[in-house]
Parts: sequence; structure tokens; C-alpha cells
Amino acid sequence: MYRLVFAKPIAGQSFKLLPRRAQELFNETFDPLEQHPRVSGPDLDIHQLSGYQNVWTLSGPPWRCVYAIDGEEVVVIVFGHRRDVYVRLHNLLPPQKQYVTRSAVDQ
Repeated sequence: MYRLVFAKPIAGQSFKLLPRRAQELFNETFDPLEQHPRVSGPDLDIHQLSGYQNVWTLSGPPWRCVYAIDGEEVVVIVFGHRRDVYVRLHNLLPPQKQYVTRSAVDQ
């Protein structure tokens, strides 16, 4: 089992900006995400992002949760609408086939 953590400060701030229904949707997915962070299911649409070794996206259309799997932790990096969440991610962590650690996003 993994432990879910939010990267500071961007994950918490971006979560608060989501509409209430999107927040509820993601709250429902956190427990299953801690169990199997790489596996899609009936309520989880999960994909690994190209350009990174360990970054994944959880889709709750049209919203996204972008996270890294760092050891035993699922580190939530950012939430947002599909039209701009990846731009925010790339500004924070350019996609260079890198392995993303919690310390890299926890600033």
C-alpha cells in the first residue's frame, strides 16, 4: 500500500480551485489510488505521462490529477482542467525523461 501526500504548495492550492463536484470526485479516488496507483479501474482512468519516468495522470473528465510515484508515496503534484494542467506541470517540471521525487515538487 502507498501513502498519498500532496506536494506543497501547488497541489493543495490547485485542489481548492477545482469545482466542488471535481473535489468530491477526486476525494473518492484517493483510497483506490493508494492501493493501485498504476492501474485503471471502473472509476479510475490512469495513464503514465510521456516525458517522465514516474509521473501519472488520473482523469475525471475534464479534470486531471497529476501525480508521481516516489518509492512508497503517491505524490500529488497538481490538479486542473485538461486544457492547462499539463502546461502548469511542464512549467514546474519540464518533461525530460526525469524521475520526479517528492522533494523536487515539495517546495
